[in-house]
Amino acid sequence: MNRLLIATCLLAGCAGGGHNASPPEVYDFGLPVARLAVDARWANVALEVSASPWLDSREIEYRLLYEDPLKLRSYSASRWAAAPRLLLSQRLRQQLGLVGAGAPAACLLRLDLQEFSQVFATPASSRAMLLGRASLVDARRQLIGERPLAIEQPAPTADARGGVVALVAASDDLGRQFAAWLNDLEKHGRLQGCRSKAGESQ
Repeated sequence: MNRLLIATCLLAGCAGGGHNASPPEVYDFGLPVARLAVDARWANVALEVSASPWLDSREIEYRLLYEDPLKLRSYSASRWAAAPRLLLSQRLRQQLGLVGAGAPAACLLRLDLQEFSQVFATPASSRAMLLGRASLVDARRQLIGERPLAIEQPAPTADARGGVVALVAASDDLGRQFAAWLNDLEKHGRLQGCRSKAGESQ
């Protein structure tokens, strides 16, 4: 087995015997994070996260850019605790104080998640990649604003755990970008109908 095949086997979590295989490692986004806004200014904004069908599973996905960037692979010995879109939705609600999709709200923040994977430039060097598009609509579903998203974070190790750490960091960065975007839209007077009463005096 050459060096490239060995590296690929290690990434995929190859096992010698199915009967003795250990249960997969299960990862989530960790403990709840502190809210970025101290008040309840976004409590009247709902969040909806959708994902491409191939991302709507518990697989931890990766790509080997040096071998075949078009092939989406998954770790056999590691899983997410839930589909990434659900974990990401929970994290963003924690950070921003948003409500879940379907809850009564004046505005809706939509996130279309298009890529959420670990990409390897070499067998020893990888990074998390979060790609998507965000849009904000009011109660009449009129577009307030939209923006593309492209976030990358280096992975500390070239394995599933390193990919998870980097993807969680990218998700937290997304929350900070959303907070800055919402604040900027508000600064330009475009979120008057999205503020909760608790945040009107802030």
